[in-house]
Amino acid sequence: VEVAERIGYPVLVRPSYVLGGRAMRVCFEADEVRSAMAATTGRVLIDRFVENAVEIDVDALCDGHDTYVAAVMQHVEEAGVHSGDSSCVLPR
Repeated sequence: VEVAERIGYPVLVRPSYVLGGRAMRVCFEADEVRSAMAATTGRVLIDRFVENAVEIDVDALCDGHDTYVAAVMQHVEEAGVHSGDSSCVLPR
């Protein structure tokens, strides 16, 4: 709670050992942080959650000299959804 209040709400709380959003929680107040912490063991990462952000993936290949961008994909879902389970759109 001390860290969350120092960096400012909302915060994203997640166990440090997970990948791709498993067990992530967006917390808007101290009671939500306490609840998230009670459900977690071990180290936890707490980050400032950026609201109304856009998440994109860029797939590119590089041979050390030339870089080719194959796709720019925008994620459609909320933060915390594993990329393997996510929905993306390819802008024209």
